[in-house]
This record gives sequence, structure tokens and C-alpha cells, in this order.
Amino acid sequence: MAAQDDVARNETDADYIRWLDSLWAERLLAARDRKPDISVGILLWPTFPMMSLTGVVEPLRHAADFADNSRPIHCRWSIMGRPGDGVVASCGIRVCADAPYINPTDFDYIVVIGGLLPHLQAAPASHRDYIRVAASAGVPIIGACTGAFVLAQEGLLVGRKAAIHPFHAEDFRVAFPRQPFSTRDDFLIEDGRVTVPGGVSVLSLMTELIRKHCGPDRAAKAVYQLSLTDQKTMSAFDHERVSAFRHVGDARVQRAIVLIESRKGRDVSPERIAGTIGLSPRQFIRLFQAHIGMTPKHFILETRLRYVRFLLDNSVLPVTAIAHETGFSDSAHLATAFRKKYQSSPSEFRHRRR
Repeated sequence: MAAQDDVARNETDADYIRWLDSLWAERLLAARDRKPDISVGILLWPTFPMMSLTGVVEPLRHAADFADNSRPIHCRWSIMGRPGDGVVASCGIRVCADAPYINPTDFDYIVVIGGLLPHLQAAPASHRDYIRVAASAGVPIIGACTGAFVLAQEGLLVGRKAAIHPFHAEDFRVAFPRQPFSTRDDFLIEDGRVTVPGGVSVLSLMTELIRKHCGPDRAAKAVYQLSLTDQKTMSAFDHERVSAFRHVGDARVQRAIVLIESRKGRDVSPERIAGTIGLSPRQFIRLFQAHIGMTPKHFILETRLRYVRFLLDNSVLPVTAIAHETGFSDSAHLATAFRKKYQSSPSEFRHRRR
């Protein structure tokens, strides 16, 4: 009996892998220039920790496109600086800016990744000038690792609490005796300022921002790509850190979301997913709603509509063809669902975005 169970499980896993391998295998026209759902500008301080940079960029990369493609469609990021400038990380690797100082209002967030404390004054003055301009423009600013020190130095944490790594707690207390801070939070978001201690806490923050701007399916994809393995239970890393996207704290729900996203909401039903993850339909619906706050059926519809929006933005397919492509019975049914979600018809939405 155990052998039969193993065979059945292997077949299910093989099907699942094929589903993942077929992500975005359906035809999509190349994306044209469009406004992403989230855009992040990055400023690096000398001797910055490489893990903080990858912690910002990798979740965005996985959430930015379908499958293992890395096109910056839903998410974009830029490392800014003067042309030709490079910054040496604490590990000795040099990273060059890939963009000049872009208008900060073009970004949803500016991330300041600090370096070793003795080097906080070594960044170009233009970095600090840019931060002040961004703050004046009302752009949210993230202080990662010792980036919180930089924000405090610039007076940008007044009236807010900062999330600080325990290793730097005493240094922060001495440098800013009147500044409230916490060593117990993965990150803190307060009135246009975000602080995160660094390390794996950056992954927690980025999945939360992706969830906010791009939706739960994008966040779940980033979490899955970065942390989940084929094991049946989540690791302490998954639970305690990356699952700051706490709405999907159950591995079975994580897997269900990836399955839905892999089909872009098409040709997939709550009953089929329930069978795949080993639950009855009733158990699955109850579990899914408890974690996501909506039924699987509603989530599938949301995913299909997001795919509709993508095709309206990135293809020349007529609305009737998009309805067929995304599993709606006809353009009228698509228009009704789309208007309820986006307060416009598909044609109006496409016209406004061009």
C-alpha cells in the first residue's frame, strides 16, 4: 500500500512539475513599454551587504514575469548612480549603476542599502541629495540594513520607529539617543518610511510589497521560487521569515496558488486543485479562504482578469480573442467581469493605457 502511495505521489509531483515547466508556455506577444505594478530605485552605499541587494531584486525578478522568465514586466528596478560609478560590496564584488538619478516620482519606493558603519559617510553627496528630494516629493523610502542609519542622519525618521538589527542596536542607540527603534521586527512601515534590518528580513518585506502592489499570486510565486522545496512541511526559514506574506502561510495553499497561476486561471477548478494537494473540496475551500480571504473560485477569476489586463496592455489581440484566450465564454461575459474589477470596459482600459 505504501509503495502504491509513493507511486501515486510521484505521478502527482511529476504532473505538478510539468505544470510548473509549462508556465507561460502559451503564446504571449513581447511586452511593450508599460508602467509596472511596482518600480523600485536602489542606492548602494560602499561596503553594502550583497544579501540585502539580492533580497530586494530577486523577489522582484520572480514576481515580474511568468515562469522562469525574468522580463521586468510587472516589476522594475534600477541601481542608480553617476554614469560609470561602481560600488564595492562588503564581500568585495563591485556592482555598477545601471541608471542615472531618475526622477524619484517615477518609483514607488527608493531603497537605501547602507554599508559598514565606518563607511556611511563615504557615499557620494549626490546620493543624500537624491534621498532628500525623494522625501520632499513624498516617495516612500526604505532603509535596508544600515540604511536606517542614513535615514536617521538625514532626519527622515522623526516621529517614526526604526527596525534595527540587534547587532547594530547599541550603535544606533548611541548615535540617535532620541530615536525609537525595535530589534524584534522583520520590518516597519510608518508614514512613508520603511526600515528593515537586512538579511532574510528583506525577503519578508519585499514579498509584502509585492503582495500589496501586484497581488497575492505574484507574491506567492516569489515566495515559492525563493524558498519552497518538494518537502511536505515548510522549513523554519519559510515559516519565520519569507512567510511574512502571512496570508499564504500554509504550504498547501502556496502550492494551490502556484497551480492557479501556472494556468493563469484557465482550465483549473477548486475541485481539481483540492485533489492535487490531497484535500476534499470542502476542506480546500475552507483552508484557502482562511488564508487568502476569498474563495478559490474568486481567486481564479482574479487571476484570469489579471491575465486579461496583461493581454490588453501587451498584445494587439481583439477583445473577443482575449475573451477566448482567457477562458470567458464571450466578450460580453469578459466585459461584465472586467468592469466590476477595474471600473471600465476592456476597450476603455486599453485605450487609456496607450
